[in-house]
Order: sequence, then C-alpha cells, then structure tokens
Amino acid sequence: MRSCPSQAGEAFSPDNPPREKRLCWRTSVTCPEDWGERLARLDGGFFHSPLGLRVGAPSGEPLFGTLHLGRDVVGLAVGVWRRCRLSPRRRHFYAPTLPALADASLHGDAVLAWREHLRENGAAEVILDSFDSRWDHHPLLNGERARQEYVVTLDSRVGELAPRFDETHRRHLRRGEREGWEIRLLQGDEASAALEAVQYAAARRAEVRGDAFESRLPALAALKKPRSGLDASWGVETFAAWCRDMLLAAVLVGWANHRAYYILGGSTPEGYGRSASVWLHWAVMRMLAGHGCTAYNLGGTPDSAVRPESPAHGLFRFKHGFGAEIVRCRGVRWELHPTHLRAHALARWLFSRLPA
Repeated sequence: MRSCPSQAGEAFSPDNPPREKRLCWRTSVTCPEDWGERLARLDGGFFHSPLGLRVGAPSGEPLFGTLHLGRDVVGLAVGVWRRCRLSPRRRHFYAPTLPALADASLHGDAVLAWREHLRENGAAEVILDSFDSRWDHHPLLNGERARQEYVVTLDSRVGELAPRFDETHRRHLRRGEREGWEIRLLQGDEASAALEAVQYAAARRAEVRGDAFESRLPALAALKKPRSGLDASWGVETFAAWCRDMLLAAVLVGWANHRAYYILGGSTPEGYGRSASVWLHWAVMRMLAGHGCTAYNLGGTPDSAVRPESPAHGLFRFKHGFGAEIVRCRGVRWELHPTHLRAHALARWLFSRLPA
C-alpha cells in the first residue's frame, strides 16, 4: 500500500499544518477488507464498490484509495490506471464517480490532494466521471462531464410508488398487471443474451431519432458471478420482464449501501410497443425496496434533454415520469502532463494522414 510521504522535521505554519491535521490519500491495488464498512459510513454508492468499478470503468489496474485525516479515514475513492502505447508507464487514470467523503467541507481539499497524489504517481490525464455524483456544484468541477440523473426515493411502503408516477406510466403498469407479466432474475449466458437483445433494439431506435449510442455490455464476468442475493452489501443483477415465454424488457441494476443504480437495459420490439420498461422498472423498485434500498437511480441524460427539440427529450420524459428528483452531476478532467497528451494528439494526427 502506498502511503503519504514523510513530513518529519517540517515547520508548522498556517499553510503547513501539523501531520494530524493533514489530508493524505493512501492507495492499494486490492480492495481493503473493511471497504464495506467504510463505504456505508462515508455514504458511498455502487460505483465506489469493487463490483461497481468493474462495471463502470474500462479495463485497467484497479486502485482503491482511502483519505486519512490523522488517524481517521474520512474518504474513499476508486478508479483504474490505464497504460498507453506512448509510454511504458501507466499515465491515464479514470474513476466512474467522485470520492465519497465524511463531510462536504472536505470536498475542495480532498480533490486537490487526490489530484496531487495521482500526479506524483505518474498520471498525465485524470478523469473523475459524474456517475451517481452527489456533490453540490464545486468550483473544481467543470462542465465538461455535466449531466443530470433521475432518482426515485424508495421506502417500505411500496404501494405508494405508483401514485407518484405520471398518468401515462400508471396506464402502462395497469397493462402489465392485466396481461400477467412477471419479473425474473437472470444469470450467466441467459442474462447476457437478454441484455444484448434489448441493447441492440434500443440502439437502433436511438439511431432513428438522432441520438445514436453504441450498444455495450460492461463486465460480462460480473453477469456470470454466483448470485450474492439482494441483501448483500453490494451486487449487480439482471432483471427481465416476461409475458409467458416472450421477453419484453431487461435491465442491469447495481446497488450498494442501500442505493440502486440502473446501468443499462431496454425493450425488445414487442416490449417497446407495450412500454414494458415502465412496468419492469416499477417491479425492480418494489423488489429492491423490500430488501432495504432507499433510492433507485434511473441513470442520466444530457442537460439539454429537458428541451423538447433535444433528441434525448423522450428519455427525459420517460425517466421524469417516475416522479424522480433531478440531480445535477458534474465531474472533472485534468491534464497533468500536457506534453504527454500533445504526443497523443500528434499520434492521432499522423494516423489520420495515413492512406486508407
């Protein structure tokens, strides 16, 4: 485990506080055994868990960081180191979300200390993404990775969920109940096949409306893991809606610390015609609420999605129709060694000049 550099012999000043008052990041490539306890105490979410890192980050060397103030652990962060062809060293760092911290007053100092720690360990580029980011706006966070997410509050009174939905969503729920749809938990190849089918159909529909995205299935190994159960500290499951032997919709959902996050999913053409995704999200919310989840994050859209002319406006109306709170999320990208990044730009330019 990497620790803070020694500060012995340094004089005290207002800008150089004693060691017990300093913030210090310590990191490890393996997940500490007490991560679950710390994640819960520091109000972390799914993307702070080892499984969330596998699902939400590109392949690379994992990194688990704990922020220390004297003897106390007051924050945690995760991410992956990525190598590139231009250096034998790892130079690129990506985190799916911002650090989890004990106190909002630590935001600025904690992020600056994290940036300096990564710089000292060779990072040329750092991306702290905005997934399930729960920070208020901070001057250190830029608009480059801005988005908004849609969070539905859950409690044990699951019967009170549907009345908060808009009338169109409630009508789709009645259809599902009338036709006897059922929810199933899928694993392994069955989960992969269902998610691939609905992602492909969703990508084709998005392309038609001018909001194209690339169909992807992250962390397939996570889909083949032994089931941990919905009461586990963190986990990921594939939920699917069926009408007898017909697949209508499927979603991949992760959770940690009693908060769930919709990762990806969609409907088959048959399910899209019946608006089955509304029913499936409602059924998942009910199931997770019964296992202690208090929030269900429907994922994000660009800020522009609120405007009727946006290609993503339909997605905005779908997510907001669940009575969700809109949460503004921001991340940050730092260029810590511009010379290395200019070399990347030059390499891309040279590659573009090669004959096809």
